[in-house]
Amino acid sequence: MAEHIKMSPQEAKEKVAALRQIVLDTYEKEIKNHPFFEDLRAGKLSKEHLRFWIRNWYAFALEVNTGMATVYHQFVGFFKRHPELEDLIAQKIGEEFTTPALGGHARMLLRLGKALGVAPHEMIEAELIPEARGLVDFFVRSWIDIPLAECFAIHLEEEIFGFVSQDFRTSLLRHYGLSKDDIQYFRVHEEADLSEEHGGANQTILQKALEEGYGNERAGWPLEYCARISVQMITNFYEGVYRRCGRD
Repeated sequence: MAEHIKMSPQEAKEKVAALRQIVLDTYEKEIKNHPFFEDLRAGKLSKEHLRFWIRNWYAFALEVNTGMATVYHQFVGFFKRHPELEDLIAQKIGEEFTTPALGGHARMLLRLGKALGVAPHEMIEAELIPEARGLVDFFVRSWIDIPLAECFAIHLEEEIFGFVSQDFRTSLLRHYGLSKDDIQYFRVHEEADLSEEHGGANQTILQKALEEGYGNERAGWPLEYCARISVQMITNFYEGVYRRCGRD
């Protein structure tokens, strides 16, 4: 365990900026031009790949949101001392479960699934491919079973879901004949994750955690690694979907 040191506001701000840059650089290197997304943007990704994707993605969308709801309880002492941050996490949790209606973000996947020809039970009862199971379990654990700074260093990756959603939204409208209502899931995430609502909230909470000395790192879990591995887990998921479709 590294020494428990409080950073100055400027040091913490610079640390968070460096970690965010690792997230963005890893996205550029590993996800942006992955064959899955190259084919999606070109309209060459098969409908079967899209159906395979949503069957394996639904559990992540649901379980990560429910896992996120536990982070407030786990770190309630920290949030009680910082009501402005408590407001951020409460708003984020509430939005995930109530936008655009009760049930929240994950419910929008049911409409998207219908548009792609996937029934609700196919998503709800899906037996996930190993890469999808690894993604779900990694991120759920990141909400409920790790120190505060590691938790929010990992969740700096939330910003890249804005870029991923942008690719899905524009491609499904342009090449696959889906309507704006069908792809509401991506529009909501594009708007939230590229704004201060989600990605910015994670940065703000992490900065305050570092200022208060919560940046101590477990062996094998430096914050730079947390930022990088979170994006690489997403890469692994899309690689699995792209490679296994039609064979699992």
